[in-house]
Amino acid sequence: MREELIVDSSVLIKTLLENEKGLILSLLVNYELFSPANVLEETAYKTIVLTVSDLIKTTKFHKIKKAWIRGTGEREIRTRIDILVDLTTTVIKVLYPNEKILYLSKQLSFDYKLLPNDALIAATCKHYGIKNIATFDSDFDSVDFLDVITP
Repeated sequence: MREELIVDSSVLIKTLLENEKGLILSLLVNYELFSPANVLEETAYKTIVLTVSDLIKTTKFHKIKKAWIRGTGEREIRTRIDILVDLTTTVIKVLYPNEKILYLSKQLSFDYKLLPNDALIAATCKHYGIKNIATFDSDFDSVDFLDVITP
């Protein structure tokens, strides 16, 4: 039986935006893959923002949002989101929050000085007993119950 591993949004975003499917495949060799639902939302959101930002050459959110509403980058974004959906229906199991995870995330946010989304990810790991996380986010390095895997 393979060890369990949470795949963070930083890995998924690199997979989608840089077409690095090998990242996920390399993890599949040794691990059973999971992602919390909030990671998938964050990945989709950042995929839209980063794709549109790259196309219109700005980081100003109000301009990115207006361009998205006008359809800028829609083809690329659809393709990338389709890949994300495919990953979550074939190789990555989705974990959903519950009241215990939400309560624990509040506590972990203060204990480890994590922003709410990262605290929710850490709480999901702890709740489900998953000790490995694949990420490029150094914020998880301080969480003593997690082993950070950098693909």
